[in-house]
Amino acid sequence: MGPFDPLPVHTCTSRLESLPVEILQLIFLHSLEINLPRASPRLARALSNPVLYTWLIRLVFSSTNPGSREGFFTPDFLPPPLDFWALEWEQRQKLQTAILTCRWCTLPLMRRCQREYVDHAIRRKCADLVFSEEDRGILDSLDDRFDDLDSCDKAVDGRRGKGDLVLPAQLPDGERSSLSRSFDRKVAIWFHFGAVQIREPNEIYYENDLFRLPCSVVIGPGRIPDKVLQEPWSDAQFEFLQLLSSDFYLDEDEHSAERSVVITTRLIRRRRIEPFRRLLRMSFRAANCRVPVTWPFQAEHYHLIRRYARGSGDPFASCILNERWDVIPASAKEDLLRLTGTTCQLSD
Repeated sequence: MGPFDPLPVHTCTSRLESLPVEILQLIFLHSLEINLPRASPRLARALSNPVLYTWLIRLVFSSTNPGSREGFFTPDFLPPPLDFWALEWEQRQKLQTAILTCRWCTLPLMRRCQREYVDHAIRRKCADLVFSEEDRGILDSLDDRFDDLDSCDKAVDGRRGKGDLVLPAQLPDGERSSLSRSFDRKVAIWFHFGAVQIREPNEIYYENDLFRLPCSVVIGPGRIPDKVLQEPWSDAQFEFLQLLSSDFYLDEDEHSAERSVVITTRLIRRRRIEPFRRLLRMSFRAANCRVPVTWPFQAEHYHLIRRYARGSGDPFASCILNERWDVIPASAKEDLLRLTGTTCQLSD
């Protein structure tokens, strides 16, 4: 064997590594030990399987809404030994954070899982609903909608709208109420969020049972991974970040904002204006706060912008003035305006 062979014949293997691949995969699904593939190249090859990844995402990131408790997690969607309702919230939270950091947990894989999840939710929860022939045709051909997410609701300000696609439906004849109305249910779909909701017409949409993937744990959300918050700041990173931002947490504490402070400082020092601008326009939540807020910005960052400014017309000064005018202290506004080459008399 040559000196560069990755696994020469004399390499010793443990008893665990010598087991058949099928047994190793079964052990992995029983243990849910995400670090197991990292233990050795042999285990990595045995457990690097897109089907396993899909099952893990369904297990960990499907919503825990009440409607999922009956007839949803069927063996064809989540096979044994995986049991969705056997996970305690603490374990689900830890698994969410761990899986999001994995290299195999990518935006394309999450999008594919969303597509399959929405299809499954429609099959399981809309089978008995009666749609018009045209609307049933729309539900049966959603691929084009998932392929074009640019115009879909992304909850940029932290608030989700009432649905990218909302279709009326009727209950079967034997289940219809005596109320005289043209339809009994509304079926709403959010394509960017991978979400489906079936509600009565008079119900407020955001208070209803929501089927969604990925969905965080309400009590303790998972953590947004570092891989979407660092160079190279690609469009794919921002799309993944936008998907996670409303549910998964950025900072441990909304007041200290330690993680976001470091990121903002780095962007200002490295003069990375485009990711700086895009982050300022997004909303995020902290681990100790359920409500998303705009990207945190600290007083020290005004000083950094002044320090690293490169003459008149500084883009960072212009950006923060445009995005955060109402919250910038008056003294900082005057300095920032000078950096942009603008003169303005500020009132007290």
